[in-house]
Amino acid sequence: MEGVTRARGLCANAHGAAISATVEWTQRLLRSPTGGLSCANPRAVAEKILRKMAPGDRVARIAWVLGVSSKRRAYGTISAALIVGLAFGAAEGCVTSEPLASVPPDEVVDAQGTQVEVASRELSTEPSEPERPPPWSPPDEPILDGVDGAAQLLARGQAEAALEQLEAANKLDTVEGEAALEPESREWFLAGAIAGRAYMQTGQWELAVLALEPLAASKKFADMLPRDIVGYELARARTAWATAGGLDPTTADIQLRKAVRELGKLKGAKPNRIQAALRVAQGEAMVAIAGADKRSRKTAAKKADQALERLISSFPNHAEVGEWMLERALAKERAGQTSEAAAALRQVSIDRAGEPEAARAWAELERLAAEHDKIEARPLDTAERLAAGQAARILRRIERSKELLEGVWNDPEQPRHRHREAGHSLGWTYYKAREYSRCADVLNELYADVRSMSTRNDLSRCLERAGRYDELIQLWVEVYDGNKRASGSTALWNAIELAVNGGEYQRASELLAEFETRFKGHGSERRWLRAWLPMRLGQDDEARDAFTQLLDSGRTGGRERAITYFLAKLELRSDDPEIRQQGVARLRGLVDTAYQRIAANGVIGGHPIYYGLMARQRLLEAGEDPGEPPRVEPIEHTQPWIGHRETLALLAKMAAEHGDSFSSLVRAEQLFAAGWHEEASREVRMAADEFINGASVYGGSSMPGTRSEALVAGLAWAPEWRQPVATAGRNARKAMRDEDYRAVLNADFSRLTWAMNEPYRFGKLSSSGEPYRARWHLRAYREPIERHAWEREVDPHHLWALMYTESRYRRHVVSYVGARGALQIMPWTGRQLVEDLGEIERGERFDPDILFLIEDNSRLATYYISELLTKFHGQPAFAYASYNGGPNNVARWLAAKSQGPTGVGLDEFIEEIPFQESARYARRVMEVHATYDLLYRGSLPTWTNEVDPVFEDNIDY
Repeated sequence: MEGVTRARGLCANAHGAAISATVEWTQRLLRSPTGGLSCANPRAVAEKILRKMAPGDRVARIAWVLGVSSKRRAYGTISAALIVGLAFGAAEGCVTSEPLASVPPDEVVDAQGTQVEVASRELSTEPSEPERPPPWSPPDEPILDGVDGAAQLLARGQAEAALEQLEAANKLDTVEGEAALEPESREWFLAGAIAGRAYMQTGQWELAVLALEPLAASKKFADMLPRDIVGYELARARTAWATAGGLDPTTADIQLRKAVRELGKLKGAKPNRIQAALRVAQGEAMVAIAGADKRSRKTAAKKADQALERLISSFPNHAEVGEWMLERALAKERAGQTSEAAAALRQVSIDRAGEPEAARAWAELERLAAEHDKIEARPLDTAERLAAGQAARILRRIERSKELLEGVWNDPEQPRHRHREAGHSLGWTYYKAREYSRCADVLNELYADVRSMSTRNDLSRCLERAGRYDELIQLWVEVYDGNKRASGSTALWNAIELAVNGGEYQRASELLAEFETRFKGHGSERRWLRAWLPMRLGQDDEARDAFTQLLDSGRTGGRERAITYFLAKLELRSDDPEIRQQGVARLRGLVDTAYQRIAANGVIGGHPIYYGLMARQRLLEAGEDPGEPPRVEPIEHTQPWIGHRETLALLAKMAAEHGDSFSSLVRAEQLFAAGWHEEASREVRMAADEFINGASVYGGSSMPGTRSEALVAGLAWAPEWRQPVATAGRNARKAMRDEDYRAVLNADFSRLTWAMNEPYRFGKLSSSGEPYRARWHLRAYREPIERHAWEREVDPHHLWALMYTESRYRRHVVSYVGARGALQIMPWTGRQLVEDLGEIERGERFDPDILFLIEDNSRLATYYISELLTKFHGQPAFAYASYNGGPNNVARWLAAKSQGPTGVGLDEFIEEIPFQESARYARRVMEVHATYDLLYRGSLPTWTNEVDPVFEDNIDY
């Protein structure tokens, strides 16, 4: 280890090796800043190094203490932590160009290059930090015997083990009649379904067909298994086998045509939860049919063209739509439509600019041009480049969009209208690329040429995102320029709000005074600012009087709790004992309200818990007793783990007792018994929703009409949403007239939804007699959440608080802006996260449907929140606000507001968040996180009001 005296080159995307260095070696690595080490962001890298090391490693801890936590933050000591990272390949983005001299074991170089003694022996004998307890995992459960055990293994994702279990039990019927199975018995059907799915998961397509085909041929098929789901799996197996390359074209076409016929019949099956998937599978099978001769190939190509046209128009949001567009163009060529094929290929290169299929389409067009004299592959003209640039931006292929649009924008030969068109489009591309200053520069040029309202609004947006507040405020002041009309009022008010956003409180105060001499609008906002601005300028007496007047007048504009809190905070720091005591009383009132709401059976608006817990913290800081928080505990039946055996028995019982009323329970039991867990869960959701909606007639609420794929798959692929509603059938409605039977159903569904990991429906079914937060603040999906949180050293309560706020734990929900899954990740954010994690290459296609899987959704969200916490130095409120409003925005607000005359406190920052949705969101997540701590740790968290205004640039999306 002592020979490590040089760290070379660019260390990008390196992963740390095992940590085994000694304290003495750590100190040998401490060296002068003149050694040639440079990093774009030393602190962020040092924090990343620490996260990569195990918690008990003294090397990492000492490097952190010496290199990052020092109040001097001397570059030499920061370099020490970075060099530890370089030695382990953990420091990303660091370059060293010169040799680094070694330092004797007991010496360290400070920022001025002076060597000082270090008590290495004392450091090395310091007791090691205790290891973190491991994340929760389900209790070990023995594998059941025979077919049941194979299904259990398949449900766990252990396909190979499931096949081995079947084989060991002589239940693997690869050659008909060999296994110890009675044909067409329940066990025979289950064994075949288990084997078919296991073969699919292990890429053994032919065996999957051989396992599933006899089931579909049986007359008992529809009685023993859900025909639509298992038949779909068989058709997929046929297509995969036919396209894998191992079959001759004629045999492959036979399998493909069988798949097309089977899928056509299944599309009419009732019930059908996978209609979209059936249509996609049928279209893809038709496209793969090659044909045995020229005539049949041409016929097959025409059918493929028609099938792909239907898929593209029906499912424009499918991950493979670009591939379909390319395949359709090539199908036209096979059908003999060469000119149409060339035009289609050209259009694909425009409409899918930046995607892999665009480059392939252009290569195919060049091939056609080389083969046919009448076909040209001329470069894109100006209109096409503009269209392609816009398409690339929509597809979030930003670099390609910039390349196309900059070429037009910087071309002096372009006519004025094309130049302006390119400029507007390029400005939006820069905006999407988060290059806000470049966006503002382009739009400034356009605005100077034509002072249109739309250009000004776009310019205003880019200036604000770039943090260029002085220019931005002046832009709106110039628009106002003494204008007394409505447009002048709007412009001046914009300038006031932007001055507040930019932390220019004195300017905001001056503009407010100007506004009040000329206009009467924005009454409640003006009254608020008359109190708020003096407080932010350090004029406590004036602010206290204004807040008091607001409260006494009752004209609070819906901000009574905020006004009470900030007034009490000002009173608390008064030198007058009577005023101070009045502040204590106000704060205690807010605390009491918060305690009541934590233990209440329902929820109300206005964030009483947030303001109450903020008040509680101010009292504690002032040495005042806020009182004991209420005792709230999780409801008893959320604690036990319900394993596979119990769930199987519960489903069998419910299917037998309630199957006539809720047929989805029968389908769920069949699928679960075959180890098809995901499909079984969908059927459970359908049955539970039918009960909840039917029972709502007698009390409680029905299921909300949320955009979701919980009941029907593939809805997000379509251009417009349709929301299926689970309606109880006649038998169910008749049975539910009996109050005692409804109670039995409620208890059974409550237990089933907990067993099947359906926390939202469990919450809906829980008794309203319990406190709301005990019923709804669940440790949903506990195993993956705690596992990912432990790996990233993130408090899992952050994730549950976000999940409750984002989706109420619904993993199939899709927001109106497109965010998906339990932790509501936007597809574009998801793609960037998997790229940053190295799971796909940059530019590779990303399938947003993985965001519906709790394993992927929670893993990506945990990585994201860990990066946000790193960015803001472990301050959760800023990470929460960033999760909703974007870290770029939060960082900009923090930078601006921390420069004010009084700095910024946490409560002030949250109150001033310009996006009302993000402000409400941050308060809500803080409330929920605090309640999780109280429920599961027995105490409320500490909310310090001090803010670290420094942030890192490790993540900006």
